[in-house]
Amino acid sequence: MNPAPVFLLVDPSPIFRIRLHEWLKSVLTNPRIFLATNGLEALNLAMLEQPSHILIEMDLPDGTGFEVVQQMRKGLPTAKIIATGWYDSRFFLDNVRSAGADGFILKNKLNKELLPMWEDLQNKG
Repeated sequence: MNPAPVFLLVDPSPIFRIRLHEWLKSVLTNPRIFLATNGLEALNLAMLEQPSHILIEMDLPDGTGFEVVQQMRKGLPTAKIIATGWYDSRFFLDNVRSAGADGFILKNKLNKELLPMWEDLQNKG
């Protein structure tokens, strides 16, 4: 039996974090969800709590999400990491993938695409 998923949400906006947290609690059964506001806090929580699913804003106040994703990928090689943000240029998306993220979702599409993407990544192993 697979252990219950543990989620880490990383975003500098308190309103966004809280809304996403509340939404996940409403669509998942008893989720364990941790919240981080910046890259350092995210890395510390990730190493401590070992999340299976990570959603990270790529524009963080203490550095880029690219750097944080690279470090998370090294420490949590099996975590499903989804990057989010407002940019969808080809260059940006290529950098997201090369940093180690499993996918990217525009922020305004998270409520429709996040759970299906995580489920698809989980099914792929």
